[in-house]
Amino acid sequence: MVLQTRLHDKPTELAAACQPLSKQLKTNHSKMSEIVVSKGGKATFACELPDSSFTGKWLQNGMPLQDDGKRILISQSDAEHTLVLTKTKKNDEGKIVFKTDKGNVEVPFELTVTEPPAIDPIKFESLAQELNDLKTGSPMVLRVPFSGASGITATWSFNGKKIRSYDKQFKIVTTSSETKLTLEDFQPEHCGKYEVLLENAFGNTKVPVEVALSNVSGVNFQTMTVPGETVQKSSTMIIEQQEIPSKPAGNVKFDNMSANHFILSFITTSKGGDVESYVVEKSSGGNNWEQCAVFKPGDKTVQVEGLVVGMRYTFRVKAKNAAGESEALESRAVTVQKPSNPPVLDAEVVEKIKGEKNLKSGKDFRLKIPYTGFPLPIAQWSKDGKKLTTKGRIVSETSDVDTSFTISGLNATDSGEFSLLLKNKEGSAKASFKIVIIDVPSPPVGPIEMTKVSAKEMSFSWKTPTADGGCSIDGYMIERKDTKSPGWTPLTKVDPDTLSYTATGLTQGLKYSYRVKACNSEGESKPLTSQLVLASGPPSPPTAPEPTKVSSTAISIAWKEPTCDGGSPVTAYYVEARQDGGEWFPVPSSAVKGTTASLENLTPESDYEFRVCGKNSTGKGDWGESKKPITAMDAPEPPVIPESVKESLAKPVNFKAGDEIFLKVPASGIPKPTTTWSHNGKELKDERAEAKVVKGVAQFRLVDAKRSDSGTYSVIVKNSEGEANADITVNVTGAPEAPGGPVKILKASSKLINIGWAPPSDDGGLHITQYVVEKTVCGTDDEWSRLGKVFSGEDLRMTTDHVEKGKSYKFRINASNNFGTSPYLISNDILAGDKYKPPAACEAPKISELTKSACVLSWPEPDDGGSAVTGYLVEMKRIGRRNWVPQNGGRLVHERTLKVKDLSQGNEYQFRITAENEGGSGPNGKESEIITAMDPIPPPSPPTDFQITDKTDKSVSFSWTSPSDLKSENFKGFAVERCLEGREQWEKCSTTPIRSSKFTVCGLKTGDKYKFRVRSYNDGGYSSSSGVNEFIEVKQLHEKPKISFDSSLGQVIEVVASGTLRLMASVSGKPTPTISWRKDGVDLDKRGVIQTQGGVTSLTIRNLAKSDSGVYTLDAHNPSGTIQKAVRLVVKDSPDPPCNIKLGEIQDDGSLLITWDPPKNDGGNAIKHYCLQKRDAYSRSFQTIKDKITGTNFHVRDLKPGCTYYFRIIAENDLGRGDGHQSNLLTVVQRRAPLRIERVQYGKINLNKAASINLALKPVSVKERSTAKFTCAVMGKPDPEITWYKDGVRLRANNKYSMRNHYGVCTLTISDCRHRDAGIYKCEALNPTGRACSEANLTVIAEKF
Repeated sequence: MVLQTRLHDKPTELAAACQPLSKQLKTNHSKMSEIVVSKGGKATFACELPDSSFTGKWLQNGMPLQDDGKRILISQSDAEHTLVLTKTKKNDEGKIVFKTDKGNVEVPFELTVTEPPAIDPIKFESLAQELNDLKTGSPMVLRVPFSGASGITATWSFNGKKIRSYDKQFKIVTTSSETKLTLEDFQPEHCGKYEVLLENAFGNTKVPVEVALSNVSGVNFQTMTVPGETVQKSSTMIIEQQEIPSKPAGNVKFDNMSANHFILSFITTSKGGDVESYVVEKSSGGNNWEQCAVFKPGDKTVQVEGLVVGMRYTFRVKAKNAAGESEALESRAVTVQKPSNPPVLDAEVVEKIKGEKNLKSGKDFRLKIPYTGFPLPIAQWSKDGKKLTTKGRIVSETSDVDTSFTISGLNATDSGEFSLLLKNKEGSAKASFKIVIIDVPSPPVGPIEMTKVSAKEMSFSWKTPTADGGCSIDGYMIERKDTKSPGWTPLTKVDPDTLSYTATGLTQGLKYSYRVKACNSEGESKPLTSQLVLASGPPSPPTAPEPTKVSSTAISIAWKEPTCDGGSPVTAYYVEARQDGGEWFPVPSSAVKGTTASLENLTPESDYEFRVCGKNSTGKGDWGESKKPITAMDAPEPPVIPESVKESLAKPVNFKAGDEIFLKVPASGIPKPTTTWSHNGKELKDERAEAKVVKGVAQFRLVDAKRSDSGTYSVIVKNSEGEANADITVNVTGAPEAPGGPVKILKASSKLINIGWAPPSDDGGLHITQYVVEKTVCGTDDEWSRLGKVFSGEDLRMTTDHVEKGKSYKFRINASNNFGTSPYLISNDILAGDKYKPPAACEAPKISELTKSACVLSWPEPDDGGSAVTGYLVEMKRIGRRNWVPQNGGRLVHERTLKVKDLSQGNEYQFRITAENEGGSGPNGKESEIITAMDPIPPPSPPTDFQITDKTDKSVSFSWTSPSDLKSENFKGFAVERCLEGREQWEKCSTTPIRSSKFTVCGLKTGDKYKFRVRSYNDGGYSSSSGVNEFIEVKQLHEKPKISFDSSLGQVIEVVASGTLRLMASVSGKPTPTISWRKDGVDLDKRGVIQTQGGVTSLTIRNLAKSDSGVYTLDAHNPSGTIQKAVRLVVKDSPDPPCNIKLGEIQDDGSLLITWDPPKNDGGNAIKHYCLQKRDAYSRSFQTIKDKITGTNFHVRDLKPGCTYYFRIIAENDLGRGDGHQSNLLTVVQRRAPLRIERVQYGKINLNKAASINLALKPVSVKERSTAKFTCAVMGKPDPEITWYKDGVRLRANNKYSMRNHYGVCTLTISDCRHRDAGIYKCEALNPTGRACSEANLTVIAEKF
């Protein structure tokens, strides 16, 4: 074996430099030169300073560099400083800085050292020795070790063809340091050239391997390393020469002259070099100045410390930078005042006044609080958060040592929270206290409201007083006086929380007045007195009316008399009703003498409410309203579609396109059924469709009918009692489609043209009656003339001899049926000629040298049709006008260029050219682009920041920044251009202008290399270009897929049965990953809706069932890898039936051991217990043997010999009971005993058993608009009759309530629960031997918005 290795890895050499623009001493550190170099390459750093006086040192990541004469070379040539790293290492990465000794100027560079893939020749050669014994039939293992930055990928190929992962004869394994190709059975056809391509972000390496079989097997290795890309980004640093700043301008002001807060303020500006700081100096006399403060430019104030109280000072300010100090700006002389401090209240006094102060009404309140502080503060008082005005009874005074507060003649309005804010310019202090004025309370708030008046009692109410007098109210004293009594009589004293009272013991016909006084520990308030009220009134409300008989057309109600007649007998009742929450109306129109009433002629299935009031001699009383609406409906019936109707619907129904499809199917049913319509087996989801049930008829409307609406329409009519269905065949007719093309030329000469065509693909559902054929001379498409008609059954062809030699013609054909006419089928140009043809149409002329009054046209020579062109007719049209005007005086132009004059500035024009030869005039040429007569416009500025944003195997995406001075009125767009490697010609990537600042070039070939550029253009032409200088290879960017689920989802999702599962995840990767959803490892087919768009995929499954539980996995795959993420779904529901019921041996005492296994699916909740039931083989209903069995076995006793039984096991969890599992038939055979014949004694056997509740109802709580479900288990012999009640009112099955009795398990389902549905629900079981009841409460929780 011969090993040959060639490493082509030339170290890169890179230089970065910074050049000065002007001699200044200021650096712009936001700009930095960036250098990217391959490991082992040479890097040169150079910077040029203003002159040679600037010396300094080089730093690498903060550490100084020393010249070692080998790897690190440092030099200075005049003002230029250079650092050379002859062979870069990985640890050289980081920040390289040249720092000057003068001015501490720093010139920064950023160095990045890359590591492209590399081969270790020694290790490579040692591994190659393993192939010396390569033979036919033995394994061949090619191993290539490598090193380099992470992210290295290996791609193997054989004889120039890439080895794919699905090629089973090869096995490729790549680790972080080696790639290995294994061929288990080496054969002669496997000889050839193997090559591995190692790539990372910084370069690639190719390793070709020649494998051949001869007397001596040989393997030739060869490596080619492509160095990583070297990038240099240099910048220019500005170094400025500083000058001494000028004298500050403005005035020095004194904001505060206190010794402890002496503050100067000023407006300062200084010209010359940049100011680094300002220096403040002080002098107490003479010329002795000393520095007392320093501040930065932009500071508005500065504080001076160390001044003596009473001393007189003068201050001056200087501007300072590295070049020196400016002249001084001097202030006036000022005297330092004594120290100023914020006010501080006496802590002992503040602590003492805290809390609540109880003061007697009428007294005076005086408060004095000592304080310290200078200057004299201002006292601001407030009560209950509102500022107090200190005048009249309220006085506030502040001296140098204290502040005082006085209130004269306290009253109840003075109670409240008082606050003091004492402040001066140095700060503030606060204190607060509460004053409670002790007094009798104010009177209760009136007026006294009479809520109920009758001959025996009066009820009235009042409101709490506005003030409690500083003490809690301990009650209210109530007194009464009638028109015959001289004074007030105390009735009672009620609790402070009671604000109403009912007075009894009245005398009918007398007038009464009441008064109320509030009481506290200080006494009673002034009274609140009512007006005189007569002791007589209307009766109280009757009881709520209850239905006694209900049908779809009439409702009868009854009620009980009022508990109070108001002091006079009830003479009549008034009954009112309302329909579906509407207005109340009388039932009947006159008063009712008894306690019953009826309402007839009702609207079926409407809800009615009733109310009743009594009347006596004083008038009508309050209404007593029904507790809930009563639905006018008959007994439930399943939907029915008569057979006669189905037979009539079997005939097809015809409609015209554009008309409305209206279908009717009579369907009766109670409650009112709903309908579902489908078209050709698919549910209709069309915005044009409307379905409803009106008066027992299922109606369907579909507006704007189309041909595609033809087919079979199916309707399912359904209510709670059952369903019915019917099919209707609909045929929609319309105009036919265009005749079949293209138009065939059967014969064409200078005398005639014969054409043919095919019939339409869709005749509109009707027979084609005729075809109409028209023609026109090319160039006059708006002037068509009719040739004739072809009728049904005739040959589809037409001949015309009305043609002129040398002219071209077009033909068009349409088809007609009884509905209408089809679109036209139009032919290509057909020439009527023999020898010479007129010239072809000229191309659109090109326009140049455009000004406001003239332009130059030029055009290429057209096809001459076999005879040389003799001249060209040039025509012009002004936009907005119809006529084309010949140019050149109407004469033919013999050259292919013409200058057009006499244009009007600002108008728009188009041009066209017509060629002539011996065959005649050719068709009119193509129209030119529209131009505006104006002087030339300069081209726009070029775009900037052109960069590549994405690449695939067939496309490259770019973005750029629009020019800042772009003028939208002249701007046309951007043009992206490309140049293929090896060519010099640039070509546009888009035929239309690009208006945005990004673009994707598609249709490229993988592996090709291009240069790209972008230019902006307007009416004045194209700008210079902005682009990428190096060639870009077209290949896919690779990025491993990433999946991100919604952060709110956990690893396990629990959803109640019938709910909806929504899983959403964002998926990214390059190229775009292929996305698939699986459940328990199996691809999801029809279950659920999968949507993927814009990198987001979602899975939605509605009406979840237990079978939907499992592990849902999202897979994302692209060539860069595969990723999976999974979540586990648990659908909570009632459990499955138990399984594997085993019946043991029947014992002598008639007992039997039954065992079973738990359900395969527990519904997501642990099994609480089991219910065991049995039934006789000749009976239809099961009876419960034992409920709430916690284990999986039970001993059944008292089985009767000779009887046959079925047993059923039902499992139950927190969500309810599941379906039962039935055992095999068991026959109880009595073991034979010795035969004994005894006298038979006959007796009467009573098999009856009283009704009982085995499983009671449980309370239910649901959200508003949800469905509630009550369940209980009953038993008895004979089977009990089940009745449901709500709040004592019997319930009947309708759209609201659904009732079911399944082998003793009774269920009440309440749909669309509202607040009015809350209450006590009762299930009553009744048979001739007994009665049993069970009650439970329903709570409806209001929706939160």
